[in-house]
Amino acid sequence: MTLDVDAQKKDEKILLATIQQEYKILAEYKMIESEKLSGIYVIPSYANSLQWFGVFFGRQGFYESGVFRFSILLPDRFPDDKSVPAIIFQHNVAHPLVCPYTYSLDISHAFPEWRCGEDHLWQILKYMQAIFADPLESIRNITINDLSNVEAAKLLGNNRDAFASLVQESIAESKSHIYDTPPTEDPHYIIFEKFQADLHGPVLEQIRTARSTVSPNESGGGGGGAATGLSWVKVKEGEFKPLSIE
Repeated sequence: MTLDVDAQKKDEKILLATIQQEYKILAEYKMIESEKLSGIYVIPSYANSLQWFGVFFGRQGFYESGVFRFSILLPDRFPDDKSVPAIIFQHNVAHPLVCPYTYSLDISHAFPEWRCGEDHLWQILKYMQAIFADPLESIRNITINDLSNVEAAKLLGNNRDAFASLVQESIAESKSHIYDTPPTEDPHYIIFEKFQADLHGPVLEQIRTARSTVSPNESGGGGGGAATGLSWVKVKEGEFKPLSIE
């Protein structure tokens, strides 16, 4: 009988810890929403809140016009664990801080460990904006051998044209997979649909009307640069949302 009571208490404790963690993760998502980050879109997986789906849109510099899918993997005890979340791109992105073999983004130079209550996921996304907006500045104080992609770093420093060509290759590779069949049935996986006039046209017209009433000072940015066009995402069957509206 005592064993049964102890087991029940243990189960209740685990359940409470899980609920508390879910609330903390939801709070992280709400903070990201409030930041209105331009050019980066993320959503937690429906099946597992420790896995997030994301898309980064390059809007300036070397990465302008790039569309890169990525995942955020949170540690099991996030945010109480000092382990830092992992950022992994779906395809290789030519950048000194992105490993060309694992496609993982090294954020350890900005987040050597996770400080619960001080560090937040929106800050990681801001960091992503910064390193893609100015890749050279992002590695200025880092020893070249400590970088994830030494070859890209050398090209960036010594041969900008060659680096730009390398980036364009990764942009083309990533874009060629935009409409691929989703690798998961998770309803929160971000799916791109080709523009359909009958389905998307009315929404596009609403956006154009709304944008024409916004003054330049109100169209603000968040570091991602000006929007270069409209992208469409489907997160549920029959539900489409425009991405590039800021």
